[in-house]
Amino acid sequence: MVSPPGPRLALVHHWLVTRRGGERCLETLAELLPGADLFTLVHDPDVCPPPPGLGQVHTTALQRWGWGRRHFRAFLPFFARLYGGLDLAGYDLVVTSDASLAKTVKVPAGCLHVCYCYSPVRYAWDLSELYLERSVPALARPLARTMLAAVRRSDFRAAKKVDHFVAISQTVAERIERCYGRPSVVIYPPTDVEFFRPPEPRPNTPRAGDNSRPYLLLGQAVPYKRFDDGVLACRDLGRPLIVAGGGPDFARLKSLAGPQTTFVSRPSDQEVRSLYQQCRALLFPGEEDFGLVPVEAMACGRPVIALGRGGATETIVHEQTGILTESSGPDVLLDGIRRFEAWEPHFDPSAAVARAALFSLESHRRAMGRFLGDLQLPR
Repeated sequence: MVSPPGPRLALVHHWLVTRRGGERCLETLAELLPGADLFTLVHDPDVCPPPPGLGQVHTTALQRWGWGRRHFRAFLPFFARLYGGLDLAGYDLVVTSDASLAKTVKVPAGCLHVCYCYSPVRYAWDLSELYLERSVPALARPLARTMLAAVRRSDFRAAKKVDHFVAISQTVAERIERCYGRPSVVIYPPTDVEFFRPPEPRPNTPRAGDNSRPYLLLGQAVPYKRFDDGVLACRDLGRPLIVAGGGPDFARLKSLAGPQTTFVSRPSDQEVRSLYQQCRALLFPGEEDFGLVPVEAMACGRPVIALGRGGATETIVHEQTGILTESSGPDVLLDGIRRFEAWEPHFDPSAAVARAALFSLESHRRAMGRFLGDLQLPR
């Protein structure tokens, strides 16, 4: 007797051009949904190879245009149409891994649509004015506002058609409720605490209070992350700082930096781990949806100085694994660094490591596996 075929599975990821937190979540989804076909806006296989064990990789029309693939964000007004053009006919389960408009895919009748949501589109909902101020010339802002309003409408309509939302944090769950009027289940993203770990003890390890040990800013330098607050605070305090990562604000930050600030462009995973292990503390001045970077730093036994809003409030314990500031701005962060340095002798690296372990890859895999296993798929 021939067994009936299993359900056809599809994963839709917003885009595959860098390997960041969303791509690590995608890897776990690929493990839990082996054989699923992968759909995405654009794909750079050299920088971001697809997770193993998946089926075919499908992209939109932008993939065929070299300029469009490199500058895909310029096509934001057409994202909903591009995602809608992906052929998902015949699938029984579609899981969108989405920080943009991937949820606007057209799911066939009878197919279950689950969205693992990193956030409602922040540049269209919560942070539109900040993005316009930093990224769009003043004369073009009225047109840009009209375009973002259209993006919000497309995003809202698509959200109403999703069967189940999964949020990466309580912060994002509240935003999903506020923007879309939809409930969600919270499953925190995975942190590889086996890889991100404290360094081996050495006789000359810097002690607390060592002003030669650098602070660290790490990630994509985009406006809402407020890296400029950290650069200015360390410049004014005369503290060494390493800024590592990339992004559109990288060049501007160099113009603001003091003489003790060093820039590291696109570090490897091994370099990132070393930067965590060697830093005095991680600076995390922006409001994030979850924030894998602070958890990775804590897994390496290092404290975090962060804005006390958003995902940081769910991962960092004030005056146990770091310091939370009440508001943003370079002067506030400067004061936060001073408060940290007064508290620093009381910091216990083992407390940070234990806190990070709560957000491990294994914890994420178990929670997501249970959720997907409980779904009632069409037969």
